[in-house]
Amino acid sequence: MDEARKNIVLREIKYWKEHRLLPEHYCDFPITLYTEGSETGQEVSGKNSFSYKNLIFQLMNVFIISLLMLTFVVIYFTELSIDLQIGLFIISVIISLSGAIFFYKKNHSFFFHIALITGILILFLGSVHIVSSLFTGTQIGLILMILLNCIFWVFLGFRMRLKYLTISGIAGALLLVTYTFIL
Repeated sequence: MDEARKNIVLREIKYWKEHRLLPEHYCDFPITLYTEGSETGQEVSGKNSFSYKNLIFQLMNVFIISLLMLTFVVIYFTELSIDLQIGLFIISVIISLSGAIFFYKKNHSFFFHIALITGILILFLGSVHIVSSLFTGTQIGLILMILLNCIFWVFLGFRMRLKYLTISGIAGALLLVTYTFIL
């Protein structure tokens, strides 16, 4: 095969590998075959090398996860007013979901999922805590808030094609209905 065709095929395979159109091990073999062993998968991928961009993304995720821990501290270990708690919950949810949107646009799926799950958990914990604080005598508000969260999870799961969100929303709604009407 002439050199021009080899370069075209190699560029196409590298593109597939970089954009994860095919799994890495499917791309490594043809790359090795077309380069006749002169190029290995480590040289092509470049994923194992240190990058400041990846470090910044990891630090952003650590910050977002620390917001979840802050939510637990605010709920269970402080005596803050309900207005201040609501403000902290709203800020935490906005930061987490903004991080998820940022990672989604940058095609960093691992960081996106962590930020999304953290934001949804903060939203769930905050909304359940606020409703249970405001409506202490009745359980209907708490049941409706949990059901609304589960419906939001199912909607978001279908919309973004995330099976784990759809399954957790359906399972949460079923558990809530079972607890409410059977137990």
